[in-house]
Amino acid sequence: MIVCPEHRLVLLLPWKTASQTLRARLRHLDRSPYPDFFHFNPRLKRVVHQHLTLADFLMLPESRLGYRLAVFVRNPYDRVVSGFRQVLRDVMSQPQRRFPALWIRDLVTQQLGDNFALLSKAQFQVDPWFLQLPAHEILEAGRDTSLPLHPAHYWTHADGRLVADFVGRVEHFERDFAALCRGAGIEDPGVESVNASEDASAVADADGYRHAGGLHPRTIARINELFRADFELLGYRKLATETG
Repeated sequence: MIVCPEHRLVLLLPWKTASQTLRARLRHLDRSPYPDFFHFNPRLKRVVHQHLTLADFLMLPESRLGYRLAVFVRNPYDRVVSGFRQVLRDVMSQPQRRFPALWIRDLVTQQLGDNFALLSKAQFQVDPWFLQLPAHEILEAGRDTSLPLHPAHYWTHADGRLVADFVGRVEHFERDFAALCRGAGIEDPGVESVNASEDASAVADADGYRHAGGLHPRTIARINELFRADFELLGYRKLATETG
């Protein structure tokens, strides 16, 4: 979460939606009191990180300041592929990070172990990994803080109602980020993207989807099912598959 009191703006950061770039570009304005890495939030009474959902945010005092709420979203196909790559990196790098408490490190290490077991069973390939991923890992937002691949509308909507005042799309990030800055009275810092986790060589299709073309039809069908509300509420086009 990014909090910019000077511009009365809060940005929620769904997983795999240019969070690193947003943090880099708005770092000089961010006054969030919450760490971006794993920590115990005393108000929520659980371990969280920078990817707080809307439900979490509404429990925090910052939700009552009357600030404008902004969120960037991304199509479910690219989020799944990018999330898979992130999990591959995290199981190797996160145990080396400094944690605020030993018990938090133990919790995260256990979660990473579960994630690694799924990766190993899938032979580190995205399609078998996603096809065997339990639905609760995606739909239940409180269980596994190390795999926050929840539908993007968990950050934008409450009870089917749009709560975010501004919704940008990663598919045309620069245009939407400029619009966000104009609306909030922020001088666009114009910093280049810092997200090294993405494949810069991937070419987007007509919808702006970069990775959907490489997914198996069964994977696409399961994404269509589990992220159904994202397609409906956020207006992304659902790809047809031979499996339905």
